[in-house]
Amino acid sequence: MLNIQDDISDTELKQRWRLYWIHCIFEYSNIKLQRMSWIEADEDAWPNREIWESSYEQCYSAYFDNLALDDAYEKALKSRNVSKEEALEANKFHQLSYLYIEPSEDPEEILRDIQWLEVVESAKEFWNFLKNSVQSQREIKLINTLEKDFL
Repeated sequence: MLNIQDDISDTELKQRWRLYWIHCIFEYSNIKLQRMSWIEADEDAWPNREIWESSYEQCYSAYFDNLALDDAYEKALKSRNVSKEEALEANKFHQLSYLYIEPSEDPEEILRDIQWLEVVESAKEFWNFLKNSVQSQREIKLINTLEKDFL
C-alpha cells in the first residue's frame, strides 16, 4: 500500500517543515499579527482578505505539537530540519514559550501579559536571526512576504 507521502522527496518534506516553522516563528514574533488573528477578525484589515485564523492555543500547538518541538529541537536536529546554530539561537525563545503559562483564556489579557511580551521579544530576536541567515530562496521569499503583509 502506498503512503500518501511516497511521491514527496525527503528534501521537499524538509522544505515544507521549514516553511511551516518559519510561519510559526513569525506568529510568535509579531504582536500585531497576534492581535489581528486572535482578536480582530475584520476581514477588511487582512492583506488579500486572507485571514490567518489563530489563537494562543493554536499558535502554541502549531509550534510544539505540529512541528514536534516538545523535545527542544532534538528530533529536528536529528532529521536535519534545522542546523545546530538555528537550534542554539532558538533556545531562549523556545524555553520562554515552553514555560509560559497564560494568565487566562482571554487573548487580550495574554497580549498585555509582561511574560508573554518577553516571549514575543525573544521570538523577534530569533526571527531577525533567521532573516539574516536563511539561504533558501523559498524561505527568503516567505519571510519577505510575511513582513510585507504584516509589519
